[in-house]
Amino acid sequence: MTGPLTNAQIEERADEARDLVKSKAASSALAAALPIPLLDVGTDMKLLNEITGEIEEIFGITHDEVAKYSDDMKTRAAVMISSAGGEFVARKTIGYAVNKIGKKNRKENGTFGVIPIVTQGSTAIISYFLMKKLGNDHIEKCVDYLNSKNIDGSMQES
Repeated sequence: MTGPLTNAQIEERADEARDLVKSKAASSALAAALPIPLLDVGTDMKLLNEITGEIEEIFGITHDEVAKYSDDMKTRAAVMISSAGGEFVARKTIGYAVNKIGKKNRKENGTFGVIPIVTQGSTAIISYFLMKKLGNDHIEKCVDYLNSKNIDGSMQES
């Protein structure tokens, strides 16, 4: 890091990082919407690594500097569990609800054609918001770290 940033500089970089997170979260949602087994989990792990690295680059800090403000293993476990769990919950709850509502609209073989589409869509929404939350949490950790480097928390605006 070159030196303490002003509060305005930190906020500008946080806004840039939030835009990055939205973009990566959209990629996560797209991967979750595709019905390919384990693509969602693998993509989320890759995107999370990219997000943390790119956010730290935007703020001009290293991972070691901000590491004390985050728990990487917990975050990675949360991504894996929520990706797999989100799909399971979506399949069970949405499938049940759609089957109950559309009993009379069922096809001859007993399945309801909309269930996979609704399930994949809800999984994509869950994936988007989860990735966005994890990215924004990392931004906050970086901002907290940078604010802790400001001696009195009120750096002179340059």
